[in-house]
Amino acid sequence: MHLADPVEGHTSKSVDQSLHALRLHAVEMGGLVIDQVGSAVRALLERDARLAELVLSREPLVNEYDGRLDRDSLTFIALQQPVANDLRMARAVARAGLELERVGDEAKKIARFAMRLGSASAHDPVVAVARYLRHMADLSVAMLRSAVRALDESSAALAKDVLARDAELDREYATALRQVMSFVMQDHQFLKPTIDTMFALKGLERVGDHAKNIAEQVLYMVEGERPGRKEVTGG
Repeated sequence: MHLADPVEGHTSKSVDQSLHALRLHAVEMGGLVIDQVGSAVRALLERDARLAELVLSREPLVNEYDGRLDRDSLTFIALQQPVANDLRMARAVARAGLELERVGDEAKKIARFAMRLGSASAHDPVVAVARYLRHMADLSVAMLRSAVRALDESSAALAKDVLARDAELDREYATALRQVMSFVMQDHQFLKPTIDTMFALKGLERVGDHAKNIAEQVLYMVEGERPGRKEVTGG
C-alpha cells in the first residue's frame, strides 16, 4: 500500500504519523465499501439472498469506520494544531470517509432490494436491464477504486481521471432508465420491482457521484483546489 505524502512542512513526527494513520484508515474503509457495492449488485443479479445478508450485516462496520475517521480527524486538528497543508489533508480524508459511508448506504439499499426479489423470470425488470446494471456497477466501482487509490497515493492525475469518467456513467444511467421505462410501459404487473430497479440504477449513479466527490477532495488536498462538490444524500 502506497502512502506517499504530498505536503511539505510537517511540524513533527507525530503529525506525520497521525496523517498516515488517518489515510490508511480511509483506504481500508474504501476497500470494504467497494466490496459492499460489488457484492450487493451480484446479490441482485444472481438472486443471492445469503450474499445480500452479508452486505447488510457489514453495514455497521462501514458506519464504525466513518465514525472513527470523524473522531480521529477532529482529535488530530484539536491536539496537533496542524499547518495549512496538513489541515487540508485531515479535512479531505474525513470528508472522503463521509462519501464512502454514503456509498455504503447505496449498497445497503441494493442489498435490501435483492432480499425482496423472488426467482427470476423472463419478464423480470432486473433481468431486462441486467446488462446495464452490470455495466453501471463496473463503471461506478472502477471510479470508486480509482478515487480511493488517488487518496492513497495523493494523485491528482488519478483524481482527474475519475472526474472525466463521470459523464460516461451518467450516459449509461440515462440509457438504462429509458430501458426500464420502456419495460414498465409494456407490463404493469411488475410495477413495484420496476421502481426498485430504477432506484438500484440511481444508487449506482450516486456511487459514481460519491467517487467524484472523493476525487475532488484529493485535488483539494494536493493542489488546494476548492471542490465543486455535488451534494448526494444517502439514507
